[in-house]
Amino acid sequence: MADISGWVGAFTTLAAYTAFSMGWITNGRLFQTANLIGSAALIINGYHQEAWPFVLLNAVWGTISIAALVRLRRNRPSGNRSTPLTARVAKPAAVDVLTD
Repeated sequence: MADISGWVGAFTTLAAYTAFSMGWITNGRLFQTANLIGSAALIINGYHQEAWPFVLLNAVWGTISIAALVRLRRNRPSGNRSTPLTARVAKPAAVDVLTD
């Protein structure tokens, strides 16, 4: 069961990261929830394998996801609690390019 948990955790975490990196999803509830599920599953596997650095890494990873989910919930507009909130993405600053 611990091996299955490890595979599920690895797949979930990598799928979320891939989807975020490719622009298929934003840094929102779906991304953070997938990270939380993946880290929890990997903690189970790491605990079973007694891989304590791996357990610590995923405990921190999961804690960050929980904090992000709480923050997203708190920042949701008060008038409409059922609408999912996507994270605000900063627009890149203009860059002046000098030519020869």
